[in-house]
Amino acid sequence: MTGNAQAGMNWNWIGRYVAVIVLALVLGAALGGMPLFAKTFLVSGKLNAAQVVRFLGYGTALVVFWILGQRLTLFLRQQGGRWAAWHSLILPIVTLIVVSALYSVILLVLGPLLGGALQKIYDWLFILAIIGCATWLIMAVLGQADALTEALTGARKEE
Repeated sequence: MTGNAQAGMNWNWIGRYVAVIVLALVLGAALGGMPLFAKTFLVSGKLNAAQVVRFLGYGTALVVFWILGQRLTLFLRQQGGRWAAWHSLILPIVTLIVVSALYSVILLVLGPLLGGALQKIYDWLFILAIIGCATWLIMAVLGQADALTEALTGARKEE
């Protein structure tokens, strides 16, 4: 096999993760939109099966997306070369996306059960988590500034 064909095959694993993410999102939305699920309640008229199914579908997609980010980080680290600079940024970016989306996904099942005070605590927990993820991303970019510049411009650092 040629080098290009082998390099292309190395990236095929990403398709499996994307397929699972898309399937989880589609199933969560499709099943959660069915009247049967919408009219079946689990907790005294507050939480219905549609909310639980959407939570499971969207939550699964987020977990698989985060695992994809971890695997991509390891893969880029092993590839070296131009991609090596990106390995330390993937996980902070993916974690920021997942934590930001997780706020709404968890609210699918907790929203009907939370009162005013608990909702504020929940909101603040996610605000702090999102700020923490953003800070992690900023620190990762700061730590990789030279390598990123080299990767983007193709220029080599003078020694």
